[in-house]
Amino acid sequence: MKYLSLLMWVGQFGFSCLFPVCVFLMLGAYLQNRFETGTWVVVVLGIIGLLTSISTARSCLRAMRREIERIGGKR
Repeated sequence: MKYLSLLMWVGQFGFSCLFPVCVFLMLGAYLQNRFETGTWVVVVLGIIGLLTSISTARSCLRAMRREIERIGGKR
């Protein structure tokens, strides 16, 4: 039962990985269609979204590790 609280971290981790990439890619597609720029806008914003996703995933994994150590103790 004490590990049930860790289940919320699974959803949080997935959200933190996918959301930045999707938002930046949608922003890139919108800017490309609205201002008729090249595909470089989508590529640049996709890379920024990927880097943001990696950063938030790392911080989420650190928080998960702290929570596991708090609940289960260090092994």
